[in-house]
Amino acid sequence: MELRTTLMLIAAIGLLYVVLPVAIEAFFRFRGRRGVTCPRTGVTAEVTIDAWHAAATAVPGPSRLHATDCSLWPEHAGCAQNCLDHPEVR
Repeated sequence: MELRTTLMLIAAIGLLYVVLPVAIEAFFRFRGRRGVTCPRTGVTAEVTIDAWHAAATAVPGPSRLHATDCSLWPEHAGCAQNCLDHPEVR
């Protein structure tokens, strides 16, 4: 076997057994709506997290979360989404 073929095979196995399961687990963990406490207002809000973004960013390190919808929007639409840093979300 050539060196290039061997390296491509190792990369494919790594993708299949490491990267893909991590991304899939992050997608299923962060999909759907969840109730979180808004640090700005102190009220419980229903937040939808972008599961695709969480899955794509889970591979190199911890998932970076981004809210796509919140029950407190549009009144508080310019928020910094600090509610996603709470342990109850992760």
